[in-house]
Amino acid sequence: MFFADREEAARQLAGVLKGLGLERQVVLGIPRGGVVMADVIARELGGTADIVLARKVGAPGNPEYALGAVNENGEVFLQPYASRVADESYIKAEIGRQMQVIRERRRRYRAVRPKEPLEGREVVLVDDGIATGSTMEATLTAVLAEKPSRVVVAVPVAPPEAVARLRERAEVVTLSAPPDFVAVGAYYRNFPQVSDEEVTGILQRWAVQ
Repeated sequence: MFFADREEAARQLAGVLKGLGLERQVVLGIPRGGVVMADVIARELGGTADIVLARKVGAPGNPEYALGAVNENGEVFLQPYASRVADESYIKAEIGRQMQVIRERRRRYRAVRPKEPLEGREVVLVDDGIATGSTMEATLTAVLAEKPSRVVVAVPVAPPEAVARLRERAEVVTLSAPPDFVAVGAYYRNFPQVSDEEVTGILQRWAVQ
C-alpha cells in the first residue's frame, strides 16, 4: 500500500479510528512527521491534540538507523543488535545528544502549547510510520506512565514484528504491515521533511482551539 502524503494517510487512519468508540481522546503526535498526522486525525475525530517527545538513538555514520530510542523521561530502549553496531561510549554520548534535542524541543514547543494531561483519558498515539519500533516503544512507555484509560497506537505502515511487540502493550491500528518492509518513506509518494517551524505553526493553532 502506498500513500500520497501524510495527510492522506492520516485521513485513512482516522476512518478506522472512528469505529473504535473513542471518547474525549487526546491525539498525540511524535515530532515531527507525527504532528502533521495528529493534526489531521484530531480534526477528523474532534479530539484534543498534543505532542509527545522521543528521539531515535542513531548508529555511527548512519543516524537514520536506529540502535534504540530515548523518551523525555530519560528512559532508554536499545535494540538487541545495538552493542554489535556501536560501543558503549558512543551509545552513551548519542543518548546525551538526543536528550539535549528533546530538552530544546520541549522548551520551544511547550512555550507555544502547554502539555495536555493524560491521566484517565483515551489516547491515540500517532506517527507517520514505524521502522524498528524503538521510538514508538519509548514514547508508549512515557504515555503509559501517565495512566491514561486507553491507548491506541495508530500508524499507516509498520513491519509485522514491531506491530506484534506493540500489541503486547496497547491497541494498534495500522493500514499496512508488509512482511518485506523497507523504510517508512518508501510507502509514500510525497514524504518531505517536516520543519520545526511547521510543527510550531500547528501547535499555535492547537493552542487557540
